[in-house]
Amino acid sequence: MAHVLQYFTTGPNGLLTTANDPNQPYWINVERPTINEINQLTNAFHFPKDYLTAVLDDAEVSRTEQLDQPTATEPVLIVMQYPKLTTSDLGYLEYQVYPFALILTDQVVLTISNYPASFIQDFVMDPTSSKLSLDNHEDFVLAIMWYIEHAYVSALNLINQRTNLLERHLNQATHNEELFRIMAYQKSLIRFDAALTQNGPVLAAVEASATHFNAPHHVAFTTDIMVETKQAVDMTHTNNQILQQYSQMVSAVISNNLNDVMKFLTSLTMVLTIPTIIGGIYGMNVKLPGAGVVHAFTWIMLGIIILCIIGIEYLRNHDYF
Repeated sequence: MAHVLQYFTTGPNGLLTTANDPNQPYWINVERPTINEINQLTNAFHFPKDYLTAVLDDAEVSRTEQLDQPTATEPVLIVMQYPKLTTSDLGYLEYQVYPFALILTDQVVLTISNYPASFIQDFVMDPTSSKLSLDNHEDFVLAIMWYIEHAYVSALNLINQRTNLLERHLNQATHNEELFRIMAYQKSLIRFDAALTQNGPVLAAVEASATHFNAPHHVAFTTDIMVETKQAVDMTHTNNQILQQYSQMVSAVISNNLNDVMKFLTSLTMVLTIPTIIGGIYGMNVKLPGAGVVHAFTWIMLGIIILCIIGIEYLRNHDYF
């Protein structure tokens, strides 16, 4: 997977734009940083190397560093979990969660991830967030944190839409594909629950910091993030309960549909047994009633058809067809 190193600054229209001069960036977005890029950024902005290497470990937990220092001069690290749409080993869509680091320095804000984060593009393309004052790094960081939490809400909405689409075709389900899809969604929700639980203390630490994010208008920012997080948590729990019930219902429907198929095939076998038995009897090399009649074959075929029709009607009246 290719790495990305993007420099952003303010364009003439007041929106974020790619910086032509990397020596004067406001925001640096890094995806899968190389060793050279890690050394270059740590030397330029004087923060520990593990600030960047932390996200290279997919199992890295959410945390903060230097957020509670008595002075606001040291670079601050905030690591959160974000959702990413992937494909499971069985070929079904599901979500993974990966660490995402935000580094707050006096000169720039850095965002680092090991995989492309779709919410970054949403952030760049949103005129409201893109017009944030580039002079206030903390506003910028809070806005990105809101987009991280909003990414869960968007992912949960997508899971809900796909579940509804799956429900429309449930009456035709006879295979295990539906169960595999639901299993992929349930795995995603379990990861969401764990990731949102990890993000909770980070958001609380940001809200309670004495040296950062304590401007009067930051209260509204942090409140919005908390509301978005609570919405994501509630949606995760609700969708998880729905999928648990839905999984049981899908299993029952698949079993019932297979029973209907087997019932139809059994009934069809019973009807086809009639000409088989009669054909077997009249195929014996002995004298049989009607064997000497000129149109014996026609009468036998007519009798078979009548008996088959009677059998079909009998089975249909007893709900076997």
